[in-house]
Amino acid sequence: MPDHYSDKKTAPIQQLDLELLDRMAEPGGCAYEEFERLLDKLEIQPYRDLNAAIAPVQQALSAAERLGREALIQRTRLIHADVMCRQGKVAESGRLIREINAWAAEHGHDHILARSHRLLCSFFRRVGDHDSALEHALRALKHLPSGVAPATRADHLMILALALDEAGAYDDAKQRFDEVLAIADATGDVQFALYALNNMAFTYYDLGDLEKAAQLIAQIRELSARHNLRLDVLLLDTIAKGEILLGHPEAAEKTLLPVISDPSQRRLSELASLPESMLTIAQAQLMQGKLPEAQATLDEARHLCDDHGLSGLRVRVRLRQAEVYAAAGRYKEAYEEHRVFHDESEALRSAEREAKARIFQAVFEAEEARKSSEHFREMALRDPLTGLRNRRFIDEHLDELLEQSRETGDPLTVAIIDLDFFKRINDTLSHFVGDTVLINVAKILSVAAAEKASVARMGGEEFVAMFPRTDAKQGFELANRMCRAIRGADWSPITGKIPVTASIGVHTVYGGETSRTDLLAVADRRLYMAKRSGKDQVVAEG
Repeated sequence: MPDHYSDKKTAPIQQLDLELLDRMAEPGGCAYEEFERLLDKLEIQPYRDLNAAIAPVQQALSAAERLGREALIQRTRLIHADVMCRQGKVAESGRLIREINAWAAEHGHDHILARSHRLLCSFFRRVGDHDSALEHALRALKHLPSGVAPATRADHLMILALALDEAGAYDDAKQRFDEVLAIADATGDVQFALYALNNMAFTYYDLGDLEKAAQLIAQIRELSARHNLRLDVLLLDTIAKGEILLGHPEAAEKTLLPVISDPSQRRLSELASLPESMLTIAQAQLMQGKLPEAQATLDEARHLCDDHGLSGLRVRVRLRQAEVYAAAGRYKEAYEEHRVFHDESEALRSAEREAKARIFQAVFEAEEARKSSEHFREMALRDPLTGLRNRRFIDEHLDELLEQSRETGDPLTVAIIDLDFFKRINDTLSHFVGDTVLINVAKILSVAAAEKASVARMGGEEFVAMFPRTDAKQGFELANRMCRAIRGADWSPITGKIPVTASIGVHTVYGGETSRTDLLAVADRRLYMAKRSGKDQVVAEG
């Protein structure tokens, strides 16, 4: 079952007092008990809204060091490890969680011991060891002190319910989900109620009980309507999948289509979920016989998967593509696509096994696993922070695009994107916050770019978008769309009052009659002009 309760923004969250955190970070700024009460809220924040946790966690780390109390420092470090794991730094966070778990066991600190077992459950779920995940989920609940906040208890019950479900103990899982719903009802915590209903719906999908799943979907819709809440992408995807299973593909398409209609209105927390929802939309369109629409949706999903190295989803795009070809009567292409799907599925399973082995060995201090040469070559062309391609890829790919342009005479447009005042974010808030901004900008650029584009990170806060078969007018429009999308995102949970904008320089060539160096140099000069002219704008052909 997917981890459909994490990194959400489905309901108003308990706002952390950032001014209080600032005061706490000052010498003599707070009392032990006051800081503990704040940590009660903060340790649930990454799971309610990951982006909203970034800045407070950094401030809390500073405040904990100021107080000099070892238990507060370890507890805050554990929250930081949770954030890292949710950002994909699985091995690094796993090492830290195990270290803190050992400290808590040695010092008899039940709360930290319970929370570290809870996070170890998440770690083992991510690497596919469901037996160990269940063991840690049970320990997490066993060690949890009786007087903890209701949201913390609900968090532990939820992870146990997921681990029980994955172990096939469906009745026990339902009992825990029901306990979460009871806590949510008693405390008015709509978020936890939505999470529990969402996961219960998946359980009933798996069991084939579509009637019960439909009832849960109705409850999700009713709850969101009653509280005037916008459902996030993953919850909407759950609903749409249910509507497909119930034989209502037109309703599923209607449910999800707004998610992909306006890139500038998407929440940062939803960007990573778009390829998954696009596959669901394509399935709904295919079932209705809307083949051109399904193909366009698949093309966009493939583009996002390629940009961010989402190999698992990319394989599933191939399967859906084979179905579209078959529906169109293109049986030879359908067969070939399905054959490639099968080959890539096997390669993916092998790569995932190796990746999990490397994580285990990194966390448990064993020898580094043997890397497959194909996987190593792919990673050599990827930026480890954002998942985008790197400068090495830019050089190779631009040479290929220029050669194609020379052969066909088609235009080629390149845009260099540089974040404005990025040093201020790093210096004022921390490099950790700066990294979070870069990760989210990478997602925004990929979504805002056209399907045929490639987006890569040159280094630092600078990115490149390459648009084949795109003339100067189209390139200028696409660059402006990127600029608006970055400006229009809600950055306040991450950077507070500091805005995030970008300056973009654009250059278009026809027939490829230039070198890669000259092409980038012209775009870079225009980027410099955009910076000098006030920033947060696009400069293209004069």
